[in-house]
Amino acid sequence: MFSAIDGAMLSIALEMYVIEDDRTGREFRDHLIVAAKRGVRVRILADAWGSMNLADSFWDGLRHAGGTVRRFHPLTRGLLPFRNHRKLLLVDERIAYIGGLNIADEYYRGAHGEPPWRDNALEISGPEVARLKHSFSRMWAIAASPLPKIVLTSRLRGKIKREKGNDVLFLESGPENLMRPVRRAYRQVIENAVQGIDLAMGYFYPHGRMLRALKRAVRRGVRVRLMVPLHTDVPISRWAARGLYGRLLRSGVEIWEYTPAMMHSKLAIADDTLIAGSANLDIRSGRINYELVAVVTDALLAQQARTDFELDLRQSVRISMAEWQKRPCVQKLKERISYCLLARFDIMVARRNLTNRKR
Repeated sequence: MFSAIDGAMLSIALEMYVIEDDRTGREFRDHLIVAAKRGVRVRILADAWGSMNLADSFWDGLRHAGGTVRRFHPLTRGLLPFRNHRKLLLVDERIAYIGGLNIADEYYRGAHGEPPWRDNALEISGPEVARLKHSFSRMWAIAASPLPKIVLTSRLRGKIKREKGNDVLFLESGPENLMRPVRRAYRQVIENAVQGIDLAMGYFYPHGRMLRALKRAVRRGVRVRLMVPLHTDVPISRWAARGLYGRLLRSGVEIWEYTPAMMHSKLAIADDTLIAGSANLDIRSGRINYELVAVVTDALLAQQARTDFELDLRQSVRISMAEWQKRPCVQKLKERISYCLLARFDIMVARRNLTNRKR
């Protein structure tokens, strides 16, 4: 990313959920300032909730150099549930980085003496990257819009479409898009798989149709492996995920917990196709957050990703049905409550907020 920014000649668009005022954040900002000083158009879109600890003065040097900064859905606008969870760096409309990486020490050198989080990002170059300009521009335009205007704008603009013969498909989704294209993409690659499905998910509590798709894949002879973190920054999400282990294990899905550090990945590999981006297989990514992913069909890239997955498995512990069944009653209660809060209450709050905004 630093190399791409340093080589930028025309424009840089950065869209991020979390940006921290730490060593990594300041280093990233300094590269952007240098680019802006040499005449590159620099635009930063940071989510107001994810980056709420970041003081506005953090960007003074960039603004002085000619850069522009916006916060997505300022908290004073009453749009708290609907967050921009996307992670995108677009340079000169010719190279893009999409994945789970935010800009903070946790994702680079490690923070507070802990090892760096495990994550994935996809570097894409070529003419198809130019299409991401319209996706970023749409998010830039609606950053401070009231929700009714967001719904209208989104419906008029639609989604990014795949061009004939192109092996890269960019998909974006948001709370106003009832087609749920990102969620559908995950389900489609799972349903089309004939050999193997590997999922590395930082947060995993999907809707019922996704769980059923995984079970059907196992029944037709596909090996399905799910990797989730043992250590997490959101404990309630881990309890919600563990509450699903039983039905997955009974169906033949392998479950592994990554042990060295927090695993923040959002990666799906199904045969020769992979999905990488900002979207987890959870209810919030599927229905509430704004997300962006790349769907890539490439046998070599899929094999490289699977090799990384295998290396991560060596640092993971496999969960057995016998072990899972021995968990205490208190843990079972935590699992039920956690899943209810994340899968039910979260949606209820978002719907109520949406209804109130339309009145």
